[in-house]
Amino acid sequence: MLENRIMQNIKSIIFDVDGVLIDSLEGNHKFYTDLMKKFGYEFMKLEEFISHFHLTTKDVIRHSTKLTDEKEIEKIWLAGKNREVPYPEELLGIPKNLKNTIEALSKKYVLGVATSRTLTPFSITQLIDLEKYFKAEVIYGDTKNHKPHPEPLILAAQKLGLKPEECVYVGDSATDLMAARDAGMKCIIIESHGRNIKGADENISSFEGLIKTVDSL
Repeated sequence: MLENRIMQNIKSIIFDVDGVLIDSLEGNHKFYTDLMKKFGYEFMKLEEFISHFHLTTKDVIRHSTKLTDEKEIEKIWLAGKNREVPYPEELLGIPKNLKNTIEALSKKYVLGVATSRTLTPFSITQLIDLEKYFKAEVIYGDTKNHKPHPEPLILAAQKLGLKPEECVYVGDSATDLMAARDAGMKCIIIESHGRNIKGADENISSFEGLIKTVDSL
């Protein structure tokens, strides 16, 4: 009975973007490499970047440049936000059957997005057609605090008119899991690029398994 009651309480699925709705590892790495080069810094190799992939842009800048001058960090960040270096969308991948899965989920759950991206994810060519399925989005500039702080997830739930415990957050990193836990949400982790995140309510290896997994919570 308890399991059925919990299942009925799940009304919304809130998604991270990078590593979930899109595979942006190579795209982000190329973008950061070009951005750092513009300011005279060498960026880390792809293999090292995997462990930094979940960080906000400002934290990536801090880690890669070792800068402590917040004005200089802000300068580089703004250059990235304003796309003074173009983002290589051609390197982005999308999960198999992404649109069909999102469409099916939208018929049973209210969908939202909470991401550390500075621009709406629906400006990405591969995601434009999906915007109609999502009822709320939270991006970097919408909150004072960022993941692993729960504020972005809590705000997404508020925008949907729901309580955090009525939502499931789908992410791909320990940062996502921490944010979901502190927000009071269940969490599903999509494992990618060899990362094994423990402690989520469910771990899945592909986006296609999401429908069955959410229904089983």
